[in-house]
Amino acid sequence: MTLGSLWQLLARKTKRWMIGGTVCVLAGTVAGMLFLPAVLGSGESEPLLLLPSLTLCLGGGYAVLFPGIAVSRTGVRIHRDWPRHPRAGQVLWILSLAVALAGLVTCVVTGLSSPLAPGLLVWVFMGIYLVLTGWASAVMGAAEALRQNKQEAPVEATVPSR
Repeated sequence: MTLGSLWQLLARKTKRWMIGGTVCVLAGTVAGMLFLPAVLGSGESEPLLLLPSLTLCLGGGYAVLFPGIAVSRTGVRIHRDWPRHPRAGQVLWILSLAVALAGLVTCVVTGLSSPLAPGLLVWVFMGIYLVLTGWASAVMGAAEALRQNKQEAPVEATVPSR
């Protein structure tokens, strides 16, 4: 089972939502990083400057997460079925946890120097976390759906019937 074959299992609408959400999170992350020096330098939080980054990061993250979760109708058991999941799904899942931990540490450390920085950084990291989790869920869910379909498929006769 390759990543390309799992990609083919996703519906066209699901692919569009997930790609669009990923692009939005990337744009929101870039916007957030551009506004971060202005927020830290002025010492004031301007909500209208931060709103595009918030909207793009969180909106795009959830636009990836919800279709990614919906790929598997039977549900994915992350811990129990870990050895059966595709390597790409495992890597994305571990990366999402690493991003969440890095975001937490970064927000705590920057909060010590500037109390305004974590307010911006939390949704930048959250958007990236949601995207990685959504893609991991989609890959693992597609693999699980494929395994379920193979188990439910009737056994076909190898000899033509008369």
